Amino acid sequence: MSAVGYRKSLQNVGFVLALVAAACNQAAVSSQRLINVGQRKLFINCSGQRHGPAVILESGMGESSDSWSKVQPEIARLTEVCSYDRAGFGKSTPLAAPLSVSADETIQDLHSLLKGAAISPPYVLVGASAGGIFVRRFTSKYPDEVKGMVLADSAHEEQLWRFLDIDATVIQGVSLKPDDIRRMGFLPPRERFTWHDDIPLIVLQHGVPIPMHGSAEKHQAEFEAAKHSMQQDLAGRSRYGELRTAEHSGHRIWLEQPDMVIQAIKDVLDRVSRKQ
Repeated sequence: MSAVGYRKSLQNVGFVLALVAAACNQAAVSSQRLINVGQRKLFINCSGQRHGPAVILESGMGESSDSWSKVQPEIARLTEVCSYDRAGFGKSTPLAAPLSVSADETIQDLHSLLKGAAISPPYVLVGASAGGIFVRRFTSKYPDEVKGMVLADSAHEEQLWRFLDIDATVIQGVSLKPDDIRRMGFLPPRERFTWHDDIPLIVLQHGVPIPMHGSAEKHQAEFEAAKHSMQQDLAGRSRYGELRTAEHSGHRIWLEQPDMVIQAIKDVLDRVSRKQ
């Protein structure tokens, strides 16, 4: 073989090896699968290579892991990041009745899911809307596993009764019995939220008012004031807490201003690394 032919042969081999390496790397940094968690299977979507804490994305009520499509790819450039479908949503096991899994069962499901998927702590948890309640419960139950948190227009544990104080007709279609309220992760009337954890925490609140409908519409300003008061309260639950406003977004900040969620996660990861 001539020298030129030999060099071309080496180039071809190098090109093939590069393709194989790229394929292996792709397989290593992206995984979508169903994991058994007791009596049901949950879908989990992980991407990125681990550098420090894994980022776990908790969706809002009624939303699947697809709701993180504008956030997850950017975080995967920094570290391993996982979104998942709670029972009854997306690709996970359907439920016989909507919302039949309690908040505590949801937390246990997530813990079992992460263990089954071999996603070990520490974690930075990101909760959107009602997902904020779940990540705070997870942190309360497994405090040594969570090193930071981002809340994106999170629900608040006192939210139901604070809203009912403004307009008794605003909550429809759910039981308001105290035990049923607690099962959903909220607190019944006059009970106060006591959670506190001095971890890096960034709370994002909406900047575009969220329209109210029906009789609640006349109390629009009161509802907005209550929502922002609760976001401020959440930011104060850690001495490292910070409140930021997504000026051009309504409730779904993760879809309307994903860059703000991405930056908040980056900042919390940085603060966790500096705190260690």
